[in-house]
Amino acid sequence: LNDTNPRSLIVRLCDVLSSLRIHGVVFEDDTRSEAVAQILDFISAQTSVPIIGVNGGSAIVLTPKVTPQDDPERLGSSTEQQLQVIFEVLEEYDWTAFAVVTTLLPGYEDFVDYVEVLTDSSFIGWEHRGVVTLNLTDDPEGARTRRQLREVTAQIRLLYCSRDEAEAVFRAAR
Repeated sequence: LNDTNPRSLIVRLCDVLSSLRIHGVVFEDDTRSEAVAQILDFISAQTSVPIIGVNGGSAIVLTPKVTPQDDPERLGSSTEQQLQVIFEVLEEYDWTAFAVVTTLLPGYEDFVDYVEVLTDSSFIGWEHRGVVTLNLTDDPEGARTRRQLREVTAQIRLLYCSRDEAEAVFRAAR
């Protein structure tokens, strides 16, 4: 879909979702419009189809649909659905050993908790090799971050952080 016009985006995406059996949607965009992310979040919430954005052009931080106080086992649908799709991909390729790497971005504890819920309630033999929480503000040179990342033994790492933090984490990982 190369048109970011809200009406045509909604109509085309709904046509695809209603005509095919789809487990999730991955979209790449290079727009700088928050409207695209809000439209896709709305469609995801209404259809329960996970939608993952890559490239981050229209990415925004979306508020959770359910607060942890209302239901501590649920995150906002966006993060929960993204994790479900990620775990389906991991399962498809038989990548069962993984570690979680987070920063102190708000919601990281919920992210870690939901990863544990997914792995504990699954019949797949997930090998969760731990959680590493990086404090980027106390490590401006990245030395501690590099050391912590070297200690992670799993080749697969689920990263939870902001886009700005991801640049610092990938720089340290490189």
